[in-house]
Amino acid sequence: MIIAETERLLIREFVLDDAQQLAAILGDPEVMAYSVNGPLDLKATTRFISACTESYSQNGFGQWALVDRESQALLGFCGLSRVSIEAEDAVEIGYRLSKSSWGKGLAAEAAAAVLHYGKAKKKLDSVVAIIAPAHSASIRVAEKVGFSEFELAQYSGWAVRVYRQRW
Repeated sequence: MIIAETERLLIREFVLDDAQQLAAILGDPEVMAYSVNGPLDLKATTRFISACTESYSQNGFGQWALVDRESQALLGFCGLSRVSIEAEDAVEIGYRLSKSSWGKGLAAEAAAAVLHYGKAKKKLDSVVAIIAPAHSASIRVAEKVGFSEFELAQYSGWAVRVYRQRW
């Protein structure tokens, strides 16, 4: 199911057939350097996709596949997930892209579309971005899509910045 389309991307639900391509991305230590889970093998990637599809059913959203409109290549993911941070339930935006997709503005393009979906279609009143302070590229993406102020917090044993957009 297509969630959104941007100038360069299709944002759609994951299917299990995506596991091999996604594992190549999520298995890269550089891509996953700031992930609390670290690099994922094929088995862990398949579990990730299963969790995404469960979230679609339970929440009406989850992490979605990012597909290049022109080549149809899977580039990574961007989406919304329910999280608990310092005893507060929230909806988080997350994104991971293949290294070949870095520096092209694709993460911000996807994040803007996902935030619009969360606000307009799911009627969310706020979304958080949880980012390691050293992850400057992710901070730039968050700032490009309207996140500005943050609080310091702990998340899965990591010191993080928690940005929040309220509508």
